[in-house]
Amino acid sequence: MKRLNAKQLFVLPKGKYHDGNGLYISIYSPGRGKWSFRYTINKKSREMGLGSYPDVSLLDARQHSLKNKQLLNKKIDPIDEKNRVEVLRQQQNKKFSDIANLYIETKKKPEWTNPKSEQQWRNTINTYVSPILDSKPLNDINRDDIISVLRPIWRDKTETARKLQQRLFLIFAFAKIREWYTHDNPASWKEHLSFILPDPYLIKKVKHHPSLKFTEVAKFYEELCKFEMLSAYALRLLILTATRTKEVIESQFDEFDLQKKVWTIPADKMKVRKKHKVPLSDEAISIIELMRKKHNHEYVFTNPATGRHISNGAMLIFLKKQFPHLKITVHGFRSSFRDWAEDIGQYQHNAIEFCLAHELPNKVEKAYLRTDLIDARTIIMNDWEKYVVN
Repeated sequence: MKRLNAKQLFVLPKGKYHDGNGLYISIYSPGRGKWSFRYTINKKSREMGLGSYPDVSLLDARQHSLKNKQLLNKKIDPIDEKNRVEVLRQQQNKKFSDIANLYIETKKKPEWTNPKSEQQWRNTINTYVSPILDSKPLNDINRDDIISVLRPIWRDKTETARKLQQRLFLIFAFAKIREWYTHDNPASWKEHLSFILPDPYLIKKVKHHPSLKFTEVAKFYEELCKFEMLSAYALRLLILTATRTKEVIESQFDEFDLQKKVWTIPADKMKVRKKHKVPLSDEAISIIELMRKKHNHEYVFTNPATGRHISNGAMLIFLKKQFPHLKITVHGFRSSFRDWAEDIGQYQHNAIEFCLAHELPNKVEKAYLRTDLIDARTIIMNDWEKYVVN
């Protein structure tokens, strides 16, 4: 049998022609056709397409045919192999969160005896990982992406970050075994991350502002309500809004829209120099309304002796004098709020960060997140009020 040649393909009339080794071309118009490979396996005749001509050249078609013959020699059906590769390609193009969910459902969930384990896994993945890794196909994720997930929390939330690294390693190992991820495990500590991130067991712990355990805030707030002092009212507003000392003591009545239940803090009063909107709970609004009834000054918490707002240390002095047994700071109540929000485990991490007027540490997150999450933050602040004012 005479084999085809490249020049001949341009002039062949309509019909089906054999090149040898099971390779055929079906010409349907001058210079155009379709390649196919015919074979027999398990006593069944099959035919699979190899692409269109001239998009697939004669040389390429012969190479495809040769690869299929090699598969047949190994008792592998070329069509089945083609379908398998296509499924793999689809899985490799899936989002990380899809594969993580599959790993949790098929591998980890049957092993867990405590339902909190699943919640903790899902919360950390949804909070810290998916917003970054879901921005590209699974198989395109690399070590730099993993570092972008871990580095922002590696020092401040070392234990959470350490557990997250281990979970990422297991998920990528799962994907590698299934051939959905074809590179080295990017979350491997020994091979990769140990050369970039500090040893989690040797990290010098960051010294935080002494704070009250969130489980004790409600009891403290109940005691705080017994004091009819400006500094006490200011501290109550600070606790309810999770704001900073400067933002509270310099607050002015025209910053509050009590109808819309929003406190808009000007950029020049904010640490990050960006305007910040704070959702107001009913308890917070009642404090503003009470202060308005007490005086007509510009500042909400005005010192009658000076006509200016209360001093920067007023709330701390009040704390030390009235609650000497508590070794806490005013700023520490922000930590109490954050610990409560994280412990609840049902709030979006970015929404919690925005409640605290924190900037997102990751450029990818900043690029994709163009909202201030005010609706989500309103739910959080109202839930916080219900927890504090019980």
